[in-house]
Amino acid sequence: MRTSLLFLGTSAPDAGPDDMPAVALRAGSTLLLLDSGEGVQHKLVSSGLGLNKVTAVLVTHLHGDHVLGLVPLIQTRSLLFKPAPPLVVVGPPGIRRYLSESFSSLYFDPGDSLEIQEVRGSEELRLRGTPVSTVPLDHTVETLGYAVGLGGDTGVCYLTDTRPLSPERLGLRCQVLVHDSTFSWMDLERAREFKHSTALEAASFASSAGGRLLLLFHISSRYKDRGVLEREARRLHPHSYAAEKFMLLSLVL
Repeated sequence: MRTSLLFLGTSAPDAGPDDMPAVALRAGSTLLLLDSGEGVQHKLVSSGLGLNKVTAVLVTHLHGDHVLGLVPLIQTRSLLFKPAPPLVVVGPPGIRRYLSESFSSLYFDPGDSLEIQEVRGSEELRLRGTPVSTVPLDHTVETLGYAVGLGGDTGVCYLTDTRPLSPERLGLRCQVLVHDSTFSWMDLERAREFKHSTALEAASFASSAGGRLLLLFHISSRYKDRGVLEREARRLHPHSYAAEKFMLLSLVL
């Protein structure tokens, strides 16, 4: 099965670069979008993935840097394709209201092409035959993490905007882990204050969870050299890399 991860945005909120959180996960004929930051539709098109191939959007939480690209994506799909391809949006409670009120304000109706699933806590889903587990994270608002099964014991975990949690508590084993690494361990107090993780904490989680590959994600713009965070994480997990916009990973299963 052809499987790949394309990072469409990897940074924490910043007014400069067009780099808000979004990751495209392709597993066979299924294309999942993990979060939907600003400008995501343009990056889907420029990367060659296109808008009509996205089968589901998995939203972690309702902070703007993770959802402000979602309404434009849905509306453009509806305008370009008649009928629009089916799309499932999964997110925490409040995602239905956010989308409904946005559509109403824009005098737009997505019709039957859109299915919205609100999830609280831990649930097991199946999206176009792909198993997806949700887990509650520890952020300033209700936030979900996602584990996508890719056959056998292989899985990709997407855990962003959270304080680190124990793998035992989450019940996850993550071969490929995309984890919040907003701060360096030198800024641990800021990480605690804003309920984010450091690169060192992400590496500790990856090691405990049996992860083979750690991708540092949601990185603050204060770190102009992301290699600082890579070196920090590699103290505990040697296969740690700072994600960059348009980084493409092909996974061999």
